[in-house]
Amino acid sequence: GHGNQLKFMTYNVWSREDMVLYSRMKAIGHLVEEHQPDVVFVQEVTPYIVKIFESFSWWKDYHCSPVTPEGLATGKHFCLLLSKLPLKNFARWKFPNSPTGRGYLAADIYPEPVGMKPIHIATAQLEPPSPPSPMHCMERYLEAEHAVAAMSCAENVVFGGDMSWDDHTDLPFPLPAGWVDAWTHISPRPKTSSSGADYGTTCDGDWVERIGFAAGGCIGPRKRSDKFVCKLPDYELNDIELIGSHRQAGAGAQYYSVSRRENLEFRPSCHYGLILTITPVR
Repeated sequence: GHGNQLKFMTYNVWSREDMVLYSRMKAIGHLVEEHQPDVVFVQEVTPYIVKIFESFSWWKDYHCSPVTPEGLATGKHFCLLLSKLPLKNFARWKFPNSPTGRGYLAADIYPEPVGMKPIHIATAQLEPPSPPSPMHCMERYLEAEHAVAAMSCAENVVFGGDMSWDDHTDLPFPLPAGWVDAWTHISPRPKTSSSGADYGTTCDGDWVERIGFAAGGCIGPRKRSDKFVCKLPDYELNDIELIGSHRQAGAGAQYYSVSRRENLEFRPSCHYGLILTITPVR
């Protein structure tokens, strides 16, 4: 920990192994080392990405949620929960309505010093749209509703991940009383800057399209696809920031050669990550 601070990171690391994978995962690893999050939620992990992460020195600082044999065998991507604190009561839950068998991972952490309240942590990648259809709006909404309802029995909850959400397409994220979307709670007004990054947009479809292919839920305009939704009566939400623009990742010299005509700046993923900082209520 950082005194009484707790830091949470969420990152959709983009499962595309044909897109300078090792360089991208090294950049994400540098962000983990730089920010030293207590908990990391990772989406779109492949068995090979796990192997890359295991080669990094910071990996041994974290307890990792178990990867199922089917996760290793099917070649599909999956989520991971990483925590510097032991993961207690770990469970993996399936969404009843997911056309692609999605679910979420959950566990409890007991922060130190003693006296800080336990936190139920969870991550998922909700049903992404595949435009122009199917958009999976209903499935995505029901998954969000199901997850938040199931987690509501815990006192303090941090649910982070790629919610595949588009504020212009989807209904507002279902937040029962006591729940907040951390970004809008902490930064209710966009910061004064023309860059979409300051609006909390974690997903930039323009950049993806310029690479020349579709990346699942990342198509179209910028959107706040990735979120932390929280119920934290015993904690204050102090800060939330976007991470993973190429300037921060320290890998500006690398480009994807999209065509002979243009090079695009290197990014660790087609998503940005988020870092949330909380402290116990005084």
